[in-house]
Amino acid sequence: MLFPHRQPSRKQLAAVALENVTREFPYAAHHVQRDHADLKQPVDMHPAFGNSFDWHSSVHMHWLLTQLLEAEYESEGLDAPWAQQALTILTEHLSPANLEVEAAYMRANPSWERPYGWAWAAELASALHTSHLPQLHSLAAGAAVLAGAVFDLTLNWLDTAPAPVRHGLHTNTAFGLRRIRRAAITLERNDVVSAVDATARRFYAGDRAWPFHFERSGHDFLSAGLCEADLMLEVLSSEELETWLPAFLSELSPDSEVLTPLTVLDPTDGHQSHLYGLGLTVAASLIRIAAVFADWGDTARAEQLRSAVPALMAPGLEAAVSDEYMSSHWIATFAWEAQQ
Repeated sequence: MLFPHRQPSRKQLAAVALENVTREFPYAAHHVQRDHADLKQPVDMHPAFGNSFDWHSSVHMHWLLTQLLEAEYESEGLDAPWAQQALTILTEHLSPANLEVEAAYMRANPSWERPYGWAWAAELASALHTSHLPQLHSLAAGAAVLAGAVFDLTLNWLDTAPAPVRHGLHTNTAFGLRRIRRAAITLERNDVVSAVDATARRFYAGDRAWPFHFERSGHDFLSAGLCEADLMLEVLSSEELETWLPAFLSELSPDSEVLTPLTVLDPTDGHQSHLYGLGLTVAASLIRIAAVFADWGDTARAEQLRSAVPALMAPGLEAAVSDEYMSSHWIATFAWEAQQ
């Protein structure tokens, strides 16, 4: 059994997400102030996403609500009180007027939230576009302006990016490009897909023997190596991947530290709490990579990767629905995603 430990329910995750997207403070604005007058409240700069501690966390907590609603709709209907509350909040926050303001801010600050926040914004727009819920799908047209800003900024960035960012934090290039690419496929921005593919090949196609023994640092929430592998699973052809993936993962062994969870000693430390998310994102990557090895008939390698998943996920699943805000303002998203 892949998930023998206790998993948060949709109701629990929704409660965390709803509390976050309706909470204005504390808020880390990350705003570059240009003069004395350019000092505004977060909600004035970000009428949709001026909540949940910071912009990118707010965006992916809104995305989480869309996913929870979809799952609830398919299995139980939308009678739960949290579902109705979520629909009301999403409709209010993701109005066309609000998203116009958000997109304008992105265009005026073209390296801001690159690429992590961009990626989640594109994912959110994609989720609305494909939603089976009329209430959510009706928001897709307004969200198109947000996705458009992301895609245009991505094209400009990739045209001049000399090298990838390779570490386990928000600016990791591979993590962002994979999500932007997926949204671009859904939203039929083939120019963006082509640009991402070309850049991924330029940055990563020659990589071999990723040094997993250099991972991890004390505040990573991503594995740089596994993020790269995740992206290339989707960029390379089947034939190319059969050569590239084993060579790239050749230094990943059963005793690699990246396959075991790190203990969080101070959950109130916002940097250290990233380690909860690291376990979840690594687990999700391992599941995807294991599926490829299984398809190739390499069941031993697939099982080796899958066997690490339960221990990696357990601390993050608990932290996702905890009362500690430095964890709960973002981890629920990754807890949900790792279990899908």
